[in-house]
Amino acid sequence: MKRKLLALASLVLLTVSSLSAQIFYKIEGNGLTAPSYIFGTHHLAPLSVIDEVPGCREIFKNADQVIGEIDMTINQMELAQKMQPFMIAPADSTLSKVFTPEELKIVGEEFKKWAPMPGMTVEMLDMMRPMVVTTMISVGMVQKELPNFNPNEQLDTYFQGDAKARGKEVKGLETPEFQAELLYTKVPIAAQAKALLEMAKDPKDSMEKSKKLNDLYLAQDIEGLAALSNESAKDADEAAFMEALVDMRNANWIKALPALMSEKPSFIAVGALHLPGEKGVLEGLRKAGYTVTAIK
Repeated sequence: MKRKLLALASLVLLTVSSLSAQIFYKIEGNGLTAPSYIFGTHHLAPLSVIDEVPGCREIFKNADQVIGEIDMTINQMELAQKMQPFMIAPADSTLSKVFTPEELKIVGEEFKKWAPMPGMTVEMLDMMRPMVVTTMISVGMVQKELPNFNPNEQLDTYFQGDAKARGKEVKGLETPEFQAELLYTKVPIAAQAKALLEMAKDPKDSMEKSKKLNDLYLAQDIEGLAALSNESAKDADEAAFMEALVDMRNANWIKALPALMSEKPSFIAVGALHLPGEKGVLEGLRKAGYTVTAIK
């Protein structure tokens, strides 16, 4: 069960999207002088998805500012420096200490298949938390196994980078430090290690989950994404983690967005898993008095 949760968590970081107006919504009313828009993103989707959503590209170009989960336009070295401290394990919980030599060999052999650089080994990551390795394997899998995936074409990066190039303001709903702390430290290292070992022993299971999520994107089914998330949180610990990863962040964003949208008409690009459901951003904005409608 932990493996399912951590695999899903790593995919939440990749965010989610689909090929229909179900992931593109207009936000108006409640005192706004001009509408804002919210788009569900997904790092596995090609940039061509923008042109598949009616009016999206033109609306994006006309927005005064772009809002994302974090500001990804800052210097990448600076971004890495902000996140790295949360990725490093305590001295008594490095990979070589939480795994037996036999277990580390299993993890290492699987890691080699999906490593981001030739010759990179898991021993080089000894000081990192297991979730870092889990995420790297997950990303490597989707890069090599999912069709039409181009790591250089990611929607969140594109929207923010293009906005910056046009001289528009880019803002993040949370800091890189907050996001990294949540992902890498919320789950105990022992549970992270167990999940990584299980993934290494059965990588096919993780890949099948990635493909299932991809099918849901293409089926335009963000409610299905929410259902899959709920299915993965079976016990109290898992439910608490998913609540922090999705629901609590949604609540924070729902509080922050009104002021941002009042300042300037905004194009908001966040992971589509954050949009649906009773605790989703769409319903939260409706409860706050806004009219939220799908663009068709």
